[in-house]
Amino acid sequence: MVRTGDAPPLDLLKQGIRADETRGRYVRALRLITGEFLDDLLEGTFEERVAQLVRYGRDDPDWTLDLLFNMSRKLRERTRLARDDPDYLNPTSFPNYFVPLKKLFDMNNVVIPWNRVYATYPELDNMPDTDGWTREEIAQILRQARDVLDRALVLVLASSGVRSGALAPLNWGDLTPVYRVGDKLSLDPGEGGEVACAILEVYRGTSESYTAFITPEAFKALQDYGRAWSKHAGRQARPKDPIFVRMRGMPLRMERGGLRQRMEKMLEKSELRGESRQGKRYRVPLLHGFRRFFNKTTKDAPTPDTAGMQIRTEYMMGHRGVGPLDRNYYKTNVLDLAAAYVMAVPDLTIDDADRVRLNNKRLSDNIQRMEGEKDVELARMKEEMARMKEEMTLRDGEMARRDREIEDLKNSRGPPGTDLVDALKGSAGTDGVPGAVVESLTEMMRQMEASHKADYEEFRKTISKELREEYDAKIAKLTRGFEASGRKSLR
Repeated sequence: MVRTGDAPPLDLLKQGIRADETRGRYVRALRLITGEFLDDLLEGTFEERVAQLVRYGRDDPDWTLDLLFNMSRKLRERTRLARDDPDYLNPTSFPNYFVPLKKLFDMNNVVIPWNRVYATYPELDNMPDTDGWTREEIAQILRQARDVLDRALVLVLASSGVRSGALAPLNWGDLTPVYRVGDKLSLDPGEGGEVACAILEVYRGTSESYTAFITPEAFKALQDYGRAWSKHAGRQARPKDPIFVRMRGMPLRMERGGLRQRMEKMLEKSELRGESRQGKRYRVPLLHGFRRFFNKTTKDAPTPDTAGMQIRTEYMMGHRGVGPLDRNYYKTNVLDLAAAYVMAVPDLTIDDADRVRLNNKRLSDNIQRMEGEKDVELARMKEEMARMKEEMTLRDGEMARRDREIEDLKNSRGPPGTDLVDALKGSAGTDGVPGAVVESLTEMMRQMEASHKADYEEFRKTISKELREEYDAKIAKLTRGFEASGRKSLR
């Protein structure tokens, strides 16, 4: 077993960094710090200077902390210079000098109170007002492409929004087309399927991996470049072969610096820089300008789910979402992301002819979708109207049946008792009706009323609340008519 204390400090640092790009950046920063900043304090080769710095950190932590404080003070002085001064340091670049040191000390078990160091950082009050490339500017850059590799670089960057450092690690196995089969997206072309977009697995195999997408235009450019790749290599590309290679000699993976040089040459020929320089920076960052174009274009794409599109765009850029909990609660899958991306494909397409064709197709699809929704809505309305008509017919029949029952109940009672009394009075020709007759008739009326009330209550139990209310209203109307005739109530 090799003890960590016996391993060279620089080797331990490299072991703690997974990404080659990050590892190279940290090593370059340490070369600058140990070779220029601390040239009077350290001696020997680069590896020896790194080991000496780590030894100071273990033996004398207070001295090391003072060293970091002094280094921060000198760097802060550079942030206060004029932006056009060659020694000016942008505050956003300030942490780049301390992060490699922290990683070095952490991997070699050197304890430093880093919060005290962070407290000396300058305020970020001079952020430049930078922007992203426009579609017209990307088309102008694209016209300066020297070969199929240049064209593929520009279109992949513009349509995927990936960072420039993500291009070099890409292999051909990280590229997967997504097909439109009918009105659905699928990874299987099926019969008659056409490429709707393509998947890029960025940083595959690392904790930072995520899914990005490119347009059919960019996918076609990669296919054209792939044929040149195969011709140069003398064989078909394998899944683990790098996509972007140097096209001289053996097909070796092209590093970020080589990709950047190609972009700089195209940009220089396009004459887009002009007077846009702001201090050490330009209005549009060379490579990050493509990422900004993707972000804005995708979020502005017409979609019925604007909020969902904002979150999905962040996912497609390798971010955690709009809010801190989106990754926990807003779950999605690759085809769901692809469906959202496809909505933005026409706007991410650079070629005018292709964009017009895609926009026309999107318009046609929207019209078909609206017509389909209209047909569904009309069918639903017709069904609702038929149901309402049926209910009205049943209601009319129920009301007619109820009216007949009320009329039958009224007729079954015969003439009221008071009518019978009046008839007796009339037949006698005098108002003097014997008391025994009146008493007998009164008792008969009470019995009839009790019987009628019992039947009435029994009838009300058999009908709904709505029908009871209507029936009660009709009984009340009959009673009012009876009393309005000048006769006394049965009660």
